[in-house]
Amino acid sequence: MFVTETHFKLINVMRQYITVIFMLIGLTGMSQQPVKKPLTFDDYNSWKTLVNKQISDNGKVISYEVNPQKGDGILVVHHSGRIDSLKRGADAQISPEENYIVFKIKQPEDSIRKAKIDKVKKENMPADSLGIFVFKHDSVVVYPEIKSFKIPEEDGNWIALTLKATELKDTTKTKEKKKKDKQPGDDLVLFNTTNADTTVFRNVTEFFYSKPGNNILLISQMEDSVNTWSKIRMFDTKTATVKTVFDEQGWAKKIISDETGSQYGFLYSADTIKEKIYKLYYGTVEETNPEMIVDSYTSGIPIGWSPSENGRIWFSEDGTKLYFCTAESPEHAPKDTIPEDEKPKLDIWNWKDLTLQPQQKLEAAEEKKRTYQAVFFTETHKYIQLADVNIKNVSTILKGDADIALGSDETPYLRASSWTGENNRDYYLIDLRSGIKNQVLTDQSYVRLSPAGKYLIWYNDSDSSYYAKSTGREKKDTIALTKKIPVSFYDERHDSPSDPRPYGVAGWADDDRFVFIYDRYDIWKIDPTGEKVPVNISKAFGRRNNTRLRYVRLDREEEFIPTDKSIILSAFDERTMSSGYFKTTFNAVKDPKLLLVDKYSFSTPVKAKKADKIIWTKEDVKTFPDLWVSDLDFGQAERLSDANPQQKNYIWATVELVEWTTFTGETLQGLLYKPEYFNPDKKYPMIVYFYERSSETMHSHYIPYPSRSTINRTFYPSNGYLVFIPDITYKTGYPGQSAYNAIVSGVNYLINTFPFVDKEKMGLQGQSWGGYQTVYLITQTDMFAAAMGGAPVSNMTSAYGGIRWGSGMSRMFQYEHTQSRIGGTLWEKPLLYIENSPVFHAPKINTPLLMMHNDDDGAVPWYQGIEMFVAMRRLNKPAWMLSYNGEPHNLNATSWANRVDLSKRMFQFFNHYLKGKPMPEWMEKGVPAIEKGENLGY
Repeated sequence: MFVTETHFKLINVMRQYITVIFMLIGLTGMSQQPVKKPLTFDDYNSWKTLVNKQISDNGKVISYEVNPQKGDGILVVHHSGRIDSLKRGADAQISPEENYIVFKIKQPEDSIRKAKIDKVKKENMPADSLGIFVFKHDSVVVYPEIKSFKIPEEDGNWIALTLKATELKDTTKTKEKKKKDKQPGDDLVLFNTTNADTTVFRNVTEFFYSKPGNNILLISQMEDSVNTWSKIRMFDTKTATVKTVFDEQGWAKKIISDETGSQYGFLYSADTIKEKIYKLYYGTVEETNPEMIVDSYTSGIPIGWSPSENGRIWFSEDGTKLYFCTAESPEHAPKDTIPEDEKPKLDIWNWKDLTLQPQQKLEAAEEKKRTYQAVFFTETHKYIQLADVNIKNVSTILKGDADIALGSDETPYLRASSWTGENNRDYYLIDLRSGIKNQVLTDQSYVRLSPAGKYLIWYNDSDSSYYAKSTGREKKDTIALTKKIPVSFYDERHDSPSDPRPYGVAGWADDDRFVFIYDRYDIWKIDPTGEKVPVNISKAFGRRNNTRLRYVRLDREEEFIPTDKSIILSAFDERTMSSGYFKTTFNAVKDPKLLLVDKYSFSTPVKAKKADKIIWTKEDVKTFPDLWVSDLDFGQAERLSDANPQQKNYIWATVELVEWTTFTGETLQGLLYKPEYFNPDKKYPMIVYFYERSSETMHSHYIPYPSRSTINRTFYPSNGYLVFIPDITYKTGYPGQSAYNAIVSGVNYLINTFPFVDKEKMGLQGQSWGGYQTVYLITQTDMFAAAMGGAPVSNMTSAYGGIRWGSGMSRMFQYEHTQSRIGGTLWEKPLLYIENSPVFHAPKINTPLLMMHNDDDGAVPWYQGIEMFVAMRRLNKPAWMLSYNGEPHNLNATSWANRVDLSKRMFQFFNHYLKGKPMPEWMEKGVPAIEKGENLGY
């Protein structure tokens, strides 16, 4: 075909026309796409979380709460093919028959706020109500001013609830007379969900609903000016009849019944003084009156002891044993005749004390209520004291049915734990029938009884191996379970100057025939007698694929792992950080079968008790952990919730795994968060956050929330920041330089590899151990434009001898054996303490530093932040310290105003130094103490 010049001109015109059309189409499409916005502090309130997720026994009802961080939430109920949203519903319980759900109705947030503004006393604050939603009636019955409620595990036709006691109107009584005449207890309401019948009992001090739901035991009390009467009644839920089983002058408490509701026990005292001595009573439903079975004169009870009101009372599952606690009988305190100003007030520290005075003071209230476990055999009417002043801790098995228990004594090692940090004990086998205790192990920390009580199993720190020993009467040879297996059963990545901990035990086969023990990746089936050769039940699939496999316990009441049924294993791939689930059986050596593995983080599934249905969540950096339901193979999966649909309107974060070689030649990994719509041709400021190892959190989801101490991994990328989170490994004696080696090498890798990292605009942020590393790093390098360190140890020489005020313990163990990783005492390695202490290198700091160190910090003494601050102030270097009054190590979760305040100040600090924003008043001029509470200085 012959083409003329005219044709060429026409073709070019058409091309231009078509190009313009496509450009217009593209612009039109772009204009229709919603413009995403960065997150702001105002977005915190409305972002929601899912809590209290549950599925009914037959899987027909599923409920969960969708709660904003501030404001009123909803209870969502999936049932009968429909979905109901119940405003302000919380703490729900689904009935055993799946025909109703009972829940608290929270007061509106605005009502609570107004009451606080009006300075309403705590006891007069608006109270929650109770909602009962019977599905077939499609309506909610509401009871106001609820205090508690209970439904049984079976046969839940009756709901038991306590309400604030109502006062009978009497206009002839004065306010003082009414207060004097006020009776103890609350109103107990029993509501029948099948016919709406209601029964009310007044002055109820406590009640107990039997597990099968056949009866409710309740204690009511009445008082006059001299005496108190206690009455125990039994309400039969089948016949709606009431029987009084005990009615005496005195105090009854701690009422309980056994698994079948046919036996019961309680404490009773006839004493009229404050310091009451109790007796233990026992009865059966068939008998008319309960009998006193243990008091301070019972044969075998230590002299001066009696049943204690401060301990737990419970029946074994088979009902043959009634467990309770004893203690020294309280003595009547004589009248105090000495004025307070004539009493010396001091603490006496003695070097022989097993624990330091601060720890003793914190534990004093608990120690005054210390109790010791005992048992009463209901068939033989025999009492046996199990625990004593040395062997304080006793662990039973088989839900109390077994005739053997494990006791432990920490006394020989308690004093040394101040500097070892260990929890070693001597262990004893206790014969419940005789009370005889036989010492079986000394100086151990990880010791367990097998579920059937046939074997004792322990992990020996000295050789990192598991051992077992028979508990029977035959010769008790010690069997080495893992010593000859050519893999490690301890934490392979352990890097502190202490013994590594084991990966743990998955469980036992029926009748204790085999024990299943974890290595880093797999599960081993081991004969506790040592007769059969150990086998890797997962056929080394985990190690071959760098995937950690762990048993998922779906039956909450399970004692033994079923070896003849399919079970689920959770899986975590250390290469990709993917996770998921496999299916296998424990009766053969084989590769597990893949069910689901993906680049998400999955929750532990929760199974319906009587159906093959499970609920679970999955999440990644962009995916909120909404609730899903599926079968046991994760098939037919259905998403049930959509908690935060507004997320699509915001710029979010993306994350990728990076890998680099450190200055010492080690390969490390880290996480790099970027803003959505990231532009590689643009320069971005970067904040480096760290603690120890964090790369395994790659697929975790972080909603925008106000900080308790650290930056939010979503909020900062949404606002144009890169966030880098490197893993850190440590060399004993050099924690500071170890952090430098890992962090700075990782940052150098990023700035040398990715031109989008603005090396002039980089910041550091860490809290606690991360706060220490932050402050240390700015003494070693000037590559960071700003640093924020929360609760940092600045001076290891003074911190070594300090106290962890939250526990009262000495801080020595941290430096000698655990996280601080010096590996010796202050007098053994003084130069290492100085070398690793930032305050000694303060003159080298050229990086502006913001710290948060709160005045009620129970982990790192507040003065550590002060030492660093005054050093920098003395050196005329820019430094700020935020001290939130009455706040602990991390801001309390409920301290919303303080959390938002910290978030704003940290953001302003980094925005100034990394983005060139104006310096706020609190940084420029400070806020004088006389303006505290009036001028926030934003």
